[in-house]
Amino acid sequence: MGADENYQFSAKAYDILDRTYFRKAATSPRTAVISVLGDEPLKVLDMCTGTGTNAFAIAAARRNAEVIGIDISAAMLQKAAAKLEQEKISNVKLLHMDAANLQFSNEKFDVVLISLVLHEISPDLAGKLLGEARRVLKTAGKLIVVEWEEPVSRFKRIPFYLVKKTEPAGFEDFLNFEMDQYFFQFGFEMMQTIHCDYSKVMVLSKNDHI
Repeated sequence: MGADENYQFSAKAYDILDRTYFRKAATSPRTAVISVLGDEPLKVLDMCTGTGTNAFAIAAARRNAEVIGIDISAAMLQKAAAKLEQEKISNVKLLHMDAANLQFSNEKFDVVLISLVLHEISPDLAGKLLGEARRVLKTAGKLIVVEWEEPVSRFKRIPFYLVKKTEPAGFEDFLNFEMDQYFFQFGFEMMQTIHCDYSKVMVLSKNDHI
């Protein structure tokens, strides 16, 4: 399966996985993300937006926010665009862009969101994404990172086993990272961690380490 075909497969499967693991609104990471945004007008960047689910949820819940979703995959963006046409949300824009080389000026965004991405990519690429996130984030802005978290409940560990088996090599090592130290090396300070279904939402601010 080539790279384009793989993205097309991922685009079809993306929302199915979303409905399987994050279907309960009260304990969904998406609800947690929206809860930490506040009500003030914001410029939000959803890096690697995929099929746009996070971007659309934020835009719908925070109508005074300007949301931009970017992705390098044309297949993902095509599906996102179809969803956007149905949703009829006016405060979100989709752009074809490489997250490792953002075409935005410094300190443009109040919030940058990276959801279920870092564990999928190489450490080098993750560093580039976080470096770009830091560059385009305002001094007082927030980086919000959503990542998988192994459930404590034995019942929930059964469906999570499928996640572990389908993720790339190094996934279990990533699950055990000390996240405070991980993000500190890229110039971020952990402010808050919210534990959700099969996942955690980490809210970070820029520090002076870099």
